Amino acid sequence: MEIDGNAFGKLVKSFREQRGWSQGELAERWGHTREYVSLIERGKRKLSKQEQVNRLADLLEIPTEQLDAVGKGIPQRHVHAEKPADADDILLQTLLEPSLATVKLSWFLWLADGENISISDNLANLIERLDEALTKHHGQFLKPAQKVLACAHEMQGKIAFDQLRYTDAVGHFQEMLDLGTELHDANILALAQIHRADVLRKRGRYEASVRILNSIPPIEDLASRYIEGVRWQILARTHSGFGYEDAFLDAIDHAEEIATNTKETIDTQYNQFNLVEVLQEKAQGYTMLWQPEKALNIYPRTDQLKPFRPLRELGSYTIIKAQAHTYSGDVEKGIGLAIRGIELAHSYGSQRHISRVQVMYERLQLTRLQKHPRVKDLKEALRSVQ
Repeated sequence: MEIDGNAFGKLVKSFREQRGWSQGELAERWGHTREYVSLIERGKRKLSKQEQVNRLADLLEIPTEQLDAVGKGIPQRHVHAEKPADADDILLQTLLEPSLATVKLSWFLWLADGENISISDNLANLIERLDEALTKHHGQFLKPAQKVLACAHEMQGKIAFDQLRYTDAVGHFQEMLDLGTELHDANILALAQIHRADVLRKRGRYEASVRILNSIPPIEDLASRYIEGVRWQILARTHSGFGYEDAFLDAIDHAEEIATNTKETIDTQYNQFNLVEVLQEKAQGYTMLWQPEKALNIYPRTDQLKPFRPLRELGSYTIIKAQAHTYSGDVEKGIGLAIRGIELAHSYGSQRHISRVQVMYERLQLTRLQKHPRVKDLKEALRSVQ
C-alpha cells in the first residue's frame, strides 16, 4: 500500500531528475510515450504489472527498500500458476519472501549473538538455493532475486573477513560486484568495491586499497549518500593505519559531515555508518597515529551517545579503548581492557578483533613499555586463544 496517492510517481520523478533525463528520454529508454511517463509522475496513471515496475526501477536504479517504502516492492505471492510461464515467477518469489528477512536480520543477529554458526550455514544454503533457481528459471523476479543474492554474498564476505579468511571474503565480494554490474546497481557496486578495498588494507596493500576507494563514483542519490560516508570512513582507516595524518584528517572530516546529516535507517545500521561509528573511527585513527590523548578526549562522547552495545560491538570498542589507554601510558588500565577484549572476541570467534590486540602487543615491543609487567600478561592472554 502506498504512503500517499502519488508516492511512486514522486519517486520516479526524483530519480529521473537526478539523472538529468527529460520525461521523453526516460520514455524512450522504457519503451513508452512521454505522456505516459507524465501521467505516472503526476499520479494520474498506476502501474498494475510488477514487470513494468521492475523495468522502470532498473532503468532509474531505484533501490529495493525505497520501492518497498512506497508499496511497489515484491507483491504478495500467488499460490497457483495460471499458466506454465508463471511457474518461474512463483518459484523465485517463494524463495524471495523468506530470503529478504533472512539477509536483513542475519547481520543484527550476528552482532548480538556473537559466533553464530547457524547464520553462516543458513546464508550458504540460501546462496546455493538462489544460484540453482536462477540458473534454471527466469521471470519478473529475476533481478530482485539477484539483489538478495548480492546481499547474501556481502554478509558471507563480512563473516569470512572477520575470521581472516581473506580469499573467501574476496570471492564473496567479487560475486557481489559481478551481480551489481549485471543489475546496474550503483549501491551494490560501491559497497562491493569498499569491502574489497578494506580487505586489501588489512593485508597491507595500501596503494591498491586507496586506488579502489578513490575510483568509486560519488553517490548522487541522497537516500544512499551514507555509502559515500562509508567510503570516506574506510579511506580514513586506511590512511591512519599507514601513518598519513593529513589524508586521514581530510577523509574523516568528510565522513563526519555526512554522518551528522544522515538519518539512521536499517541500511545505515547494516553498514555500521552513523555518527558514533565515525567518531570511534576518528578516535582509533588518532591512536594509530600515536596521538592517543586525542582519542581519549573523544570516547566520553561516544560512551554517552551509545551506552549499550551488542556483544560484537562491545568487544571491538573495548579493544580500541584499550589501545588508546595503553599508548597514552596508562598501561594497567589499557592492558586490563585488552585482556577483556580478547575474552570477548574469543567468545564470538572474531580472529580480526583478536588480531588488533596482537598488533598492539607488537607495537609495545618497540617502545619502553615492553618491560612493563602487564605486557607479559597480555602475551599470555594472546597465547591462550591461539
